[in-house]
Amino acid sequence: MSVSFFFAKRYLFSKKSKNAINYITMVSVALITLVSIALVIIMSVFNGLSSVISSMYNVFDPDIKITAKTGRVFSLDSVEEKLSQNTEIYTFTPILEDDVLYTYGDRQMIGKLKGVGSAFTKTCTIDSILVAGEFVLEQDGIQYASVGQGVAHKLSVGLMFRDVLYIYVPERGKKNAIVPTDEYNKTHAYARSVFSIQMDIDNEYVITSLNLAQSLWKYTHNEISSIEIKVNDNADIQSVVKQLQTDLGKDFSICDRDSQHEFMYKITQGEKLITFLIISLILVIASFSIVGSMTMLIIDKQRDIAILKSMGADSTRIKRIFVLEGWLISIIGAILGIAIGIAICMLQEKFGIVKLPGASDNFIVQAYPVRVIFSDILAIASVVLFIGFLTAYLPVRKISKTHKQ
Repeated sequence: MSVSFFFAKRYLFSKKSKNAINYITMVSVALITLVSIALVIIMSVFNGLSSVISSMYNVFDPDIKITAKTGRVFSLDSVEEKLSQNTEIYTFTPILEDDVLYTYGDRQMIGKLKGVGSAFTKTCTIDSILVAGEFVLEQDGIQYASVGQGVAHKLSVGLMFRDVLYIYVPERGKKNAIVPTDEYNKTHAYARSVFSIQMDIDNEYVITSLNLAQSLWKYTHNEISSIEIKVNDNADIQSVVKQLQTDLGKDFSICDRDSQHEFMYKITQGEKLITFLIISLILVIASFSIVGSMTMLIIDKQRDIAILKSMGADSTRIKRIFVLEGWLISIIGAILGIAIGIAICMLQEKFGIVKLPGASDNFIVQAYPVRVIFSDILAIASVVLFIGFLTAYLPVRKISKTHKQ
């Protein structure tokens, strides 16, 4: 143990001649502890909410999605062989997706049609999100559709009804036809199932076979808008993305799950960063109590400083003693705050103590979700200790000016 640290620890825990210094020191530790607890809890709640949102999309979104950077469609033949040769890929399925007009009975709406290949059930656990019916897209020459719950509500689609779901898209290259309906391609399917994932998806999507979609848009059997990939369980998705980008070249965009919802991901991370900065500002204000505590301590220890100087201690060593003592306040507060914050998060994760306002059985989660991430804890500790060091150094830097050898 260094001499500076020995004196710093002794000054921190020993009784001062003025009780006010002890009280201010305890208040400083308490403030640092409370702000550290708040940082841990709030960061963990943001992580928990992000995890819940991601889990809602993860069922519908593939591990990796390939799209062309230019043009609406591309040829499956141009990439199929390279995908088949990649040993990290479990399976992949071609997709053709775009906006369409739906009509059902006397109702109509604009939505998205997603035509999927036969391997879609391997890239997407569709059965886990079905709320009615069975996932069948083609059977005995009849085309079926799986309808989002929001779409089913808007169009009043019923699985037991005999009404046909008609699908319209503008015909490419045809404009100003004498009969308006001649400008559109038309097909139909029977609703066979209803799925529910997340409101944005439920309110827009209908899933059909790839054959129906290609026939509707009059594309050939190998023209698609994207490829959805499922990797092996032990595969590193980022490594697969980099390898595919190398294999396929700059004409294709390779996206993992986060990249597929880049805007939402950036918004969530931006809100988390702003909240972190705001609470860090509160920490800066709270840490000024350390300045007051250290200033009073330096005044209280004038005699000790003079004795240390007479014994040969230079200003640097004396300043180090008081800086370490001020820093110890932040270290103790950070350790207590982080430990208590993690404990609260673990209790919340296990018992769901704090409920979401208005939560019911229909909610995905009834209590605030939390998720503690090591990198967040490291960032919190670094910020608390850095701010603590600065506020401890401010009153100490003048010692050399007031006590010259």
